[in-house]
Amino acid sequence: MAVTSIWPIKSNVRYVIDYARNPEKTVEQVPEAMAKLHTIDGVVEYAADELKTETRAYVSCINCSCEEKAADEFMEVKEFWHKTDGRLCFHGYQSFKAGEVDAETAHKIGVELATRLWGDRFQVVIATHCNTGHYHNHFVLNSVSITDGYHFDNSPADYKAMRDMSDELCRKYRLSVIENPEGRRKNYGEYLAEKNGKTPVHKSIRDDIDRAIAASLTMDEFYNFLENIGYALKFYREDGTTLLKYPGLRPQGATKFARFHKLGSGYQLEDITRRILENSRRNLPFPEAEQEDVRDYRAHNPPPQYEPRKSPLYRLYLRYCYELHIIEAHPASVQRVSIFLREDIAKLDRLDAETRLMGKNRLSSYEDVTAHKRELMVKIGEFEERRSELRNELKRLKRGHELTTAEAVKGQISDITKQLRGLRKEVGLCDDILLRSARTREELEWLLDQQESERKEEHSDELFRRRSGTGREDELRGN
Repeated sequence: MAVTSIWPIKSNVRYVIDYARNPEKTVEQVPEAMAKLHTIDGVVEYAADELKTETRAYVSCINCSCEEKAADEFMEVKEFWHKTDGRLCFHGYQSFKAGEVDAETAHKIGVELATRLWGDRFQVVIATHCNTGHYHNHFVLNSVSITDGYHFDNSPADYKAMRDMSDELCRKYRLSVIENPEGRRKNYGEYLAEKNGKTPVHKSIRDDIDRAIAASLTMDEFYNFLENIGYALKFYREDGTTLLKYPGLRPQGATKFARFHKLGSGYQLEDITRRILENSRRNLPFPEAEQEDVRDYRAHNPPPQYEPRKSPLYRLYLRYCYELHIIEAHPASVQRVSIFLREDIAKLDRLDAETRLMGKNRLSSYEDVTAHKRELMVKIGEFEERRSELRNELKRLKRGHELTTAEAVKGQISDITKQLRGLRKEVGLCDDILLRSARTREELEWLLDQQESERKEEHSDELFRRRSGTGREDELRGN
């Protein structure tokens, strides 16, 4: 089991370097100082501290010469791309369950994680700490890419990719994984309400806001909907002139206002405005009953199926075909052919495909078909190897969020898959040809043997009759 996190670094440098180099201090003695270890030089020095990494036995760098020069090289990249302000770097960690992994394996996992996530674009320092009760990796990631100068965003998608990659590596090394991680926990009031069988107040407010959003196309309609169902809105202070930083609303019968930003993700005023703008049409606040009525009506009154109108010339052609009895207005249903006839038709189609294959490739003997099959197998191997490389490339592009290039790679994979399907079909036809040829040869040899046996038997009988037969003279003399 590995827990991951990553956050931006942008505080001062000198204090952190002095703290990281002081061997008398530990994390447990000054925990408040740990929160200040968020600068580019300081974090690199902290991650490579001898007290943390067992005399630097488990420190690795990606796209850097060594950990001692990593901070300077980080800054050189920033100066080259003229991006020396803002977020200097990112500090992340990967913590393993106590007693589940050793230092060497933990460091190996950390290096593989950093290489697969950021190794193609960013500079990274990886250090495995061994001074606590469990091993954990620290990642120091330059915020500016060495290849294109773009910033590392640390978006939710980036963090999800880090968590998913960590879980994948844990499974690879047979470590435990949190299959269903819990999100934000409920507050105590919601917990008590659900325990007593009641609906939490915030959940009821969120449900009403969802209905108001579904029924509104503007913010004024949203506010009017809430007021009509008994809500009181508060945007100004009691003097009526100062705008509140955190607006709130109060349901009917409640004594306190609930702030929008406390209701959770998607319920701040900015989020509500965005959700309302996404409404392409006015929705009903209670759609379940109306949708059920629509389904019942459609079940008994299906909409007509319209077909595109044919051109006048094509309709005239159909009319003449009808007058000449080429087509009938209401033809009788065609009787379904028997399964034996369908099997014969399928065999004929197969033989036709095999004949076309032999004619197209000029195959006239058993050896020609065998050689052609070998060529097809070589091509299939080459295509499969190329498709495997493209699939690995596609994974890398998805991790780097290069969507345009990823779509082009997907198209190449699809083309190769289509070609492989045709080649495998030809291999199957070659197998059928070879099998039928072998059977035909065996049957022909058997027929020849039968004919030879019959000829020998007939010849033997004729000689026997000539040797044992009596003449006419003996018969008369005996009488």
